[in-house]
Amino acid sequence: MLNRITILILSIFVFGCSQEDVSEKKNQRVINITTTITKIHNFKEQESAIGTIEGLIDPTIRAEIAASIKKIYTKTGSILKKGDLIAQLHDQDYVYQLELAKAELSQLKIRLNGQEKTYQRNSELVDENFISPNALDEIINQKNETEELIKIAEARAKIANYRLSKTKIYSPISGKVEKQIASIGDFLKVGDPIVQIMNNDRLRAHVPFPEKFARKLKPGLPIELESPIVEEKIVVKIAELKPQLISDSLAIDVIADIVNQPNWQAGGSVRGTVIFNEIKNLSVPEQSVILRPAGEVVYVIKNNVASERIVQTGISQNGVTEIISGLELNEIIAVDGAPYLTDQAKVNISQSK
Repeated sequence: MLNRITILILSIFVFGCSQEDVSEKKNQRVINITTTITKIHNFKEQESAIGTIEGLIDPTIRAEIAASIKKIYTKTGSILKKGDLIAQLHDQDYVYQLELAKAELSQLKIRLNGQEKTYQRNSELVDENFISPNALDEIINQKNETEELIKIAEARAKIANYRLSKTKIYSPISGKVEKQIASIGDFLKVGDPIVQIMNNDRLRAHVPFPEKFARKLKPGLPIELESPIVEEKIVVKIAELKPQLISDSLAIDVIADIVNQPNWQAGGSVRGTVIFNEIKNLSVPEQSVILRPAGEVVYVIKNNVASERIVQTGISQNGVTEIISGLELNEIIAVDGAPYLTDQAKVNISQSK
């Protein structure tokens, strides 16, 4: 019986020692981490929003006379230069109208020529007292009337010539055919569309920003524009702000002009970023800042031991977080592995960044 009690006591002692060793080893577990040092970073107080691009030069070419289309020289996607022929309308009626106007004008000029000769002859007869001076009045009236009719006929001839010239439709600008609307054989009334041309020399970006930035946004502030279809970003100035908020979103319509950027396309999306201010302050990688019950903390590493430090953070940009208070410049802090640390935990630094 005594031997059994002795064995039981020894077993309890050995088990207790084993548990104590395991617990001690557990508390001494070393965590692998990477580190970096706190640095000064240039933070930008900025705001971004997604908007759209509008084409300012996108005329729809329309018929200026009534006629059917004889031939179209372009199609959707065609590149045009200013003055290129777009379409030819049937012109026979307008050729006849011009010929008729010219014939009427020629007839009146012949009549006027005869009246002037009659006037000259009768003037000589009046001088020789063969006829009375009153006889000239009727001739003068007829001649004046013919001169006025000639002016009317000349105007008609100009109108007929102008209408005939409109049977050939030329591009008023350089650009790309965005849409072909009419086809060969279509009868066009005055004002009917034929093609729409898009020119990217002058575009306009509309970027809606939340109304809370109304006091900060001003014409003349730089705005960085970025398009998904263009690699390079451009920086322009805010041209104007729409005086009224966008009704459905209560946003401010910020307008910026895009000039001489041929690769930018109207109708696409654009990301606009306005930089209000630039701040230089202490920074750490975003993954170094850990949220604990006490607040946001960063683990400072010294002699392979992590010390928990409560910090106040500011702006986070491009993977970097501003530290307003709680750290000093060039302190060594944990990066990868930081979420697994506790205060006074032992660490193994596998890499310094």
